[in-house]
Order: sequence, then C-alpha cells, then structure tokens
Amino acid sequence: MPLCPFAQQVPISGSAGDYKGGPFRIVHHTTEGSTAQAAMDAYRAKRADPHFTVDDHGVRQHIDTAVAARALRHPGTIETNLESAVQIETVGFAGRPKSNAALLVLARLCRWIEATHDVPRAWPNGPPKPAIDGADPGGHDRNAAIWTATAGHYGHSNVPDNVHWDPGYSPVEAAFLLATEFDPGGNLTNAGLPAVKALIDRQPVADITEAPFATMIDHFDVGDRP
Repeated sequence: MPLCPFAQQVPISGSAGDYKGGPFRIVHHTTEGSTAQAAMDAYRAKRADPHFTVDDHGVRQHIDTAVAARALRHPGTIETNLESAVQIETVGFAGRPKSNAALLVLARLCRWIEATHDVPRAWPNGPPKPAIDGADPGGHDRNAAIWTATAGHYGHSNVPDNVHWDPGYSPVEAAFLLATEFDPGGNLTNAGLPAVKALIDRQPVADITEAPFATMIDHFDVGDRP
C-alpha cells in the first residue's frame, strides 16, 4: 500500500480501479481555485479525485498510489487514469505563478513518488507550456505513443484526449520541480543549484485570491472518466 509518509490521509470518492498497464508517470494538475477545501469539495461532487492535493501547508492523499485516480478524461481508447498515472492537484491556477511554498511541497512529494514507483525525472512530452498573458498558450504536445510507453512527468496539458492546459508551469518552475533534493526530514539540500536557486530568488508570488473552483471544463465531465 503506497501511502506517502508525510501526507495527511483524506479519502473522498475512492479509486477508479486497478491500473491496466504502462510504466508509472506523474501527472501535474492545478486546481483552478484558491483553497484545498474548495478542490476537495469539487472532487466529492464530481468523483474526480486525484491521488494527492498539494498546497502551501502540505500534502493530502486521497487514493493509494497502487490504484488509479479519477482526475483525467477518458473519452476514447487511449488509457489515461488507468495508465499507471499518479496524479497531483496543486492549489493554484494555470494562468498564474505557483507559490514557492507549494512548489517545495510538490517537489518533495515528486521525489517520494519517483522512488516508490521508479519514475524518472524527465518531461517526455516536453515541460508544460507556460501561460501567455494569463491564458492558454496552445500547441501542447499530447503525443499518445510517448504517453503510453514512457515513464516520467507529464502536465495535464500533455495527456492524450484531454483539453486542459494546466499546470502552466514557467520554465523556472518546471526545472525546479525536477532538480530539488531533500534530506529525510524534508529539508531542501541543494538550494545553491542554479535550477533551484532561480525559483528561490524570484519575486515573491502574490497571494491567490478567491475564485470559483474550475474554469476548465473537463473537471466536470463525469461521464467520460472511470
């Protein structure tokens, strides 16, 4: 039972069932809202739980990573949720910078998932594209052959048959998430590495203001997910 030792266990809707195959990969989402509670209320209403929700304060685990989550669309024949996809929703918006505190929590969680499920630190379909003036930049690589065959990190924007463009990481954020190292107590150990220092040294991100939970339509497409 892969349960993250530093996560709070918060079951909601249960899993989507057993995985059907493929190497493990991590899928990055943003909640498109400002609080973890708003996100969890939406998961409950729509049965769209990820494995984890991350915010500035820590990690909530909703589903054991040995079984599938529910946060991706599955409208066609290409498996999404069931393709050994460990899914994380980070509180924030695709169109805005993510907070440094949440990214630190997220990076530590990624190191645990990578070690637990043998996930390499790579973006097989390229890193998620950042927003342009707060909006969808378009041109997302959702290569189905790579998704099906290749372990690594994927944005929701890189998943076949899905239409969201989250998480909208900037190049600095995408590099930081793969570069960080932590000691067993969760303390950052390589703050001087350029890819890590670049995020630490950037201008502080403004607090997220309250907003409706979802601005991206397939959080609500209940009928086409397991």
